[in-house]
Amino acid sequence: MYTLDEIFNQAYEDLRAVKLIENGYQSISLYDVKIFKDNQTHQVEILNTSKSYYDHVSNSSKKVFQQYGWRCGCLDVTLSNIRLKLDKLETSIRDEVNGKSSEKTIKQLKSKRESFMTKYTQLNNKLNDTKKERDNI
Repeated sequence: MYTLDEIFNQAYEDLRAVKLIENGYQSISLYDVKIFKDNQTHQVEILNTSKSYYDHVSNSSKKVFQQYGWRCGCLDVTLSNIRLKLDKLETSIRDEVNGKSSEKTIKQLKSKRESFMTKYTQLNNKLNDTKKERDNI
């Protein structure tokens, strides 16, 4: 099990993550996740950045961070966000097919769904590989 400080340190060492050091705090972003640490209180928080506002990650995602670390946690949050987007797309496709039946709109929605599915598969494979690496250590 990792502590929030250990997760922050993993994030800081991650070469793919974007680091921002401001007056009073440090933040690091990767995929749909931002982790930040207050320099005075040393409090660490993990946020989901996929919406127009930042929200704390869910308890289940926080457990993934604590069990598997920074990279797996980021992938877990991002995959969860993609699943939500796919659910909305499925509803939109179903409504369009049962409603107006605009071929152009249906084609666009299906293309968007295919793009999300490809991204989901790639990230899911990365997550599985990362978990295997962690288990072998």
